[in-house]
Amino acid sequence: MLAGVPLHPLLVHAPIALLLFATVLLVFSLKWVQLKLFVLITLFAGLLTGAAAYLSGDGAEEYAEANLSNVTHAAVENHEHFALFSLVAFGIAFVFLLLGYRSSKKTMLMLSLLVAVVGSGLLAYTGHLGGQMVYAK
Repeated sequence: MLAGVPLHPLLVHAPIALLLFATVLLVFSLKWVQLKLFVLITLFAGLLTGAAAYLSGDGAEEYAEANLSNVTHAAVENHEHFALFSLVAFGIAFVFLLLGYRSSKKTMLMLSLLVAVVGSGLLAYTGHLGGQMVYAK
C-alpha cells in the first residue's frame, strides 16, 4: 500500500507483458537459437516482477474486500491461486530453458515453449479473474 492505495494494480502489468513477450520470443527462438539468452533474461525479469505483484496482492485483497462490494473472499482466493499456478508454470519453463541453454538439441526449448504456452493461458485467466473483481457490476 502506498498512501492507502494498493500497489498491486500498478505492478501486475509488468509480469503480464514480460511473460507473454517471453512466450512469443520462445517461438522465434525455435528458428533463431541466438535469442535464447534474451528469452532467459525476459523470463527471469517476468518472474521477478511476477513475484512482486503476487506479494503485493495481500494489500490489494484487504483494500478490495473493504471497498468493492462485489469482491468475495472466494474470488480473491481463486485469483491468487491462478496467479501462483502461472508463476510456477513460467518458473518451470525458465528451468527447462536454462537446462537446455547450451544444447544444440531443441528438446528443452520445445518443453519450455509448451510450458510457457500453458503458463500464458493461466496468466490470461488470472488477469480475467482480477478484471472481474474490479470491473464486474
